[in-house]
Amino acid sequence: MKRSFALLLPVLLLSLSACSSTGQSVSSTGRQDAVSAGSNGPAGWAAENRKLSADRNTFITQVAERHAIPKAHIEKLMATATVDDRVIRLMTPKGSGGRVTRAWQSYRNRFVEPIRLRKGTAFWDANRQVLNRAEKTYGVPAAVITAIIGVETVYGEQTGSFRVMDALYTLGFHHPEPNRPEKSQMFRNQLAALLDLDYRDKVDANAATGSFAGAIGLPQFMPVSIEHYAVDGDNDGHIDLRYSTQDAILSVANYLAKHGWRADTPVFAPVTLPAGAAALVDGGLEPTFTWSQLQSRGATLRPGAQGGNWQTGKELGVIDLRDEIRGSNEYRTATRNFFAITKYNRSYFYAASVADLAHGLAERQRSSGHQVTMPY
Repeated sequence: MKRSFALLLPVLLLSLSACSSTGQSVSSTGRQDAVSAGSNGPAGWAAENRKLSADRNTFITQVAERHAIPKAHIEKLMATATVDDRVIRLMTPKGSGGRVTRAWQSYRNRFVEPIRLRKGTAFWDANRQVLNRAEKTYGVPAAVITAIIGVETVYGEQTGSFRVMDALYTLGFHHPEPNRPEKSQMFRNQLAALLDLDYRDKVDANAATGSFAGAIGLPQFMPVSIEHYAVDGDNDGHIDLRYSTQDAILSVANYLAKHGWRADTPVFAPVTLPAGAAALVDGGLEPTFTWSQLQSRGATLRPGAQGGNWQTGKELGVIDLRDEIRGSNEYRTATRNFFAITKYNRSYFYAASVADLAHGLAERQRSSGHQVTMPY
């Protein structure tokens, strides 16, 4: 019997990778997840973000060829797909001209707040052993893993009622954006991955319900991410991101590790930026500076702070957390690990909120006498 996943309602969506929540989206010069898989070739988006036709019959043929799935199996599933008008409504940007107002403090306050701090502490206490195992295996701090699951789903409490097959079908075939044709293409690739997961008895595409954007389980993995990064953390022979906290925890850690996470490196470097920090902001999803380059522009190490492996090589970038409502900018010096979090969700707001929630959770653990890795 196929194992169904409960898919979870994301925070608001602009762009997707592992998950589907939003804040301030940022630019990227290339496709996400260009991760090598050794002799098997590229994995993730490098393998899956290939063109699939918007013509239904051609799409079926292409998916059958890509994944070696019988066309009859795909046709049977596709015959059940319907357009969900709620998905279209939720995916349509709100605000003036469809533009989302960037408000860092308001965004942060939604996630770094008492409920997630309390429930995140309880989640950490209940899953300490597996979180420690994930940190030891992948180098990703328990605080960061716990924070991501908290930001995504409040530790599994916020489940949705959308049929994921309908959501991906709607967004792939019936919600085109003339200025961003790659979005419909991306959702068709996600639908192809869901069809493949169903054929291989990993996800029941008929029964799976939840996110209006197709994100799955406690960590809100999209189907492509399940195929390439999900982990059987409890060694029961199945990957269940909804009901197995071990699978969810190990999968988050694996995803970040595969996207450049560097052990023993803070998310933010302890750096004081010069007055003209705005000129240092690149806006991309990769580090752009070496430490010596930032020093030459006036950056200094904070008093009493220690250096680290982020001081060697091109490991740093300056980010701008803009609040248009309050008319303010907060600049931080991000390391490679911050940019690894942006591969989970392409948003500076998202990654900074994860880091800040992780910091708050880690402080609570330390105050209770536990030795834990601080995220920064």
